[in-house]
This record gives sequence, C-alpha cells and structure tokens, in this order.
Amino acid sequence: MIVVSMTNCPPKLRGDLSKWLLEINTGVYVGQVSARVREALWKRICENVGSGQATMVFSANNEQHFDFYVHNTSRHPADFDGIKLMKHPNAVPYKAAAVSDNKPAMSMAAIQRMNKKRRKNSLLTSYILLDIETTGLSCETDKILEVGIVDVSGGRIMSRRSFLIKVDTIPEEIVKLTGISPELTARDGCDLKTVLESVFEAIDDRNVLIYNAEFDLSFLKRDAEVCGVDFPDIHLLDVRELSKKMLRDAPNYKLETIASLLGITNKQPHRALGDCLLMNEVYLKLNGK
Repeated sequence: MIVVSMTNCPPKLRGDLSKWLLEINTGVYVGQVSARVREALWKRICENVGSGQATMVFSANNEQHFDFYVHNTSRHPADFDGIKLMKHPNAVPYKAAAVSDNKPAMSMAAIQRMNKKRRKNSLLTSYILLDIETTGLSCETDKILEVGIVDVSGGRIMSRRSFLIKVDTIPEEIVKLTGISPELTARDGCDLKTVLESVFEAIDDRNVLIYNAEFDLSFLKRDAEVCGVDFPDIHLLDVRELSKKMLRDAPNYKLETIASLLGITNKQPHRALGDCLLMNEVYLKLNGK
C-alpha cells in the first residue's frame, strides 16, 4: 500500500495519479500498486509537481515495515541507529562522533562487571559470521553488492571469504562509502546465484552471527527466492540484539558505535569481510573475552 500527499498539485498530475490511486482528500492519494508502478509514479510526481511539495509513504520489508520519499520539502529523511526518521528544518544534528570524542571506551574491568551482571547466554566457540553490503536500504529496489563470511571453530578463525556480485549500476554515494564500483564487480564479481549457493552451503546447519539480522536476511531470502535457491537451516544470533541487552545505555546500536564503546578499532569499515571481523571482536568483548 502507498500513500501520497502533495501541495500545489497541477491538475494534469492529479489526473495521472487518479488512474492508479484513490484521492481520499485534496492532494492525498492511497492505493495498492507494484513496486515498479510505485517507482514510475514517484518519478512522474517529481518531474511534474513543479514548485509543489510531495511525500510518498509505502510498505517495505525493513525494521519499520515502511519507507518514504520526499520532494521539495523542508524536512528530509535521516538515519538514526538504522531507523529512518524525518529531520525537521530546525532540528539539532545528532553527533554520533560524540561516542568517541566525549565518552571514553569502556575499561575491561567495567566490561567484566557488566558481563557478570547481565550475561545469561553461553559463549559460542564455533560459528559463522555473515555480513552483506548493498546498493541501498530498500529490500524491494536495492541489490546485494558483497557477502562476507568468516568461519570460527573452537574459538579460532579458520577461514574468511568475500564474494563480490556483478552489479551494473551502483549509486555514487555507495561507491564512495564502500569502494565497490561497477568496474570492480565486473572484474572480480560472480553471478548472484553462484554466490548464494556457496554462502548457503557454508552456513547450512551452523550457528550464524549477523549484526542487524533482519536487514541482511531480508535481502538474502529475497534473492534466494528469485534465484530458485533453497534458504539453509541456520541457528541465528543477532549480535545487535545482544548489544542492546548488554549495553543498555549506548547512544545507538550501530556496529561502529558499539565497537567504539568497547575500545575496538574499525580497520575496514563498510566492507563485508571487515564488518564480519569487527562483529567477531564485538561479540567476544561482550562476552568478556
């Protein structure tokens, strides 16, 4: 389902939208359309609304179960701990850097006291760490760029692998963030089905650690269905949820923030294999290791 709200909507655009959506109030449209039609409608709105303002809200397979677009508005989407919020024009920017600038990393003694008080789970010694990089946050429209897996057995890292996936178009901001370009995936990438088969074979019937599992699994399960690959049986542990239980006063629960609080250096941010290794250090630190 989608909801579109507009101001100063030209009559021609109102007529176009009425072919697909029901206008329940002036400038407010609702309806049920496919993702492809939704994206086409939004493109048409942005091209034809002129000086008017537009907002589109639609169902999405993410933690909030919805997503939204805005055009010509003074309020803009902002990410807060993996949650998409609307930033007001007079909002004071949230300074995530304050974690490292003003709040020192926790001492080992503090971590040990925290563990004695809160830890109820037993430490796993054999597991797979899994992380993905994507072209964006929408499971409906974005693609997986990279999958990283690290095999830990008996408390030791036994192997680490990274799989790039051939993707023709990657947003410029993602290229800058990850360093993964279309040229790189064309040279070193594999087709999606081959990567999924290799990854699923490695994680089948294993303990699998993921940070913010809902996000990663939504992409992996979607692509497994598209490629006709059976999703494996896994024993899941979401390290983000563990962090919430162990560090209840953290300013947010991004992987980088939790690592900073625990005094862990992020050596290769925004790459799947680097985030797997960082997640492993966080998991061990949370368990007093």
